Amino acid sequence: MIARLVALLLMLLPGVLQAAGERYVIGVENIDYLPHYAAHTGHFEGFARELLDAFAVAAGIEFEYKPLPVPRMVVSLLRDEVDFLYPDDPSWRTEARGGRAFHYSAPVVSYIDGTLVRPESLGQGDEWVRRLGIVVGFTPCAWHSRLETGTPVLRENAGFAALLNQLHSGRIDAAYANVAVAAEQSRRLFGRADALAFDPGLPLAQGEYRLSTRAHPEVLARFDRWLASEAARVEAIRRAHGLGAVALEAH
Repeated sequence: MIARLVALLLMLLPGVLQAAGERYVIGVENIDYLPHYAAHTGHFEGFARELLDAFAVAAGIEFEYKPLPVPRMVVSLLRDEVDFLYPDDPSWRTEARGGRAFHYSAPVVSYIDGTLVRPESLGQGDEWVRRLGIVVGFTPCAWHSRLETGTPVLRENAGFAALLNQLHSGRIDAAYANVAVAAEQSRRLFGRADALAFDPGLPLAQGEYRLSTRAHPEVLARFDRWLASEAARVEAIRRAHGLGAVALEAH
């Protein structure tokens, strides 16, 4: 009997040790992007941290979060400096990917990147926008065709606080940003989430944030199963951070 137990333990031990030793590094953007996430202080927090930590606990693995400049995210994964990226989307920075294979999880949360204006400028259309602000490292894809004509002119900012302050003070006509992030930043900067207005009549882009990898698709498969089996819990985490399933309806 004892011999059989020992044999069973020896059979199980490699798998136990492998699970106990599963440790992965996730590259995250070193910006203040709350409520989605923030890592500008070196500490990763927000919705994404709570969600990914919950999965890690359930899966018996460990995640380390490595803040990276936005333009270096894809390069860091290609150089095997990190195991995963969050957030990611197949349509982002396609030139940096160079046609190489990436694996993506199921959608984690929806987003809308839209054009923000001062409330009194709502509904004026895109022709009046002469100066469009963005954060360095972000591409206003929805404005691409208009930017090719030379109007509007892009004004880059180091962060969202600087971007929204420029818009609020009238130094730019509009800002292109994540709508949920802009609402949270406006609440902190100006005391009101609606101090700046999302104009749905101006260029916007909608999509979903995903977890990506090149070397660990099996972990993504486990993550996808967890997202599906824990759908109610995942939605509760989204709602706790003010991120509904359909971001456009929330704003």
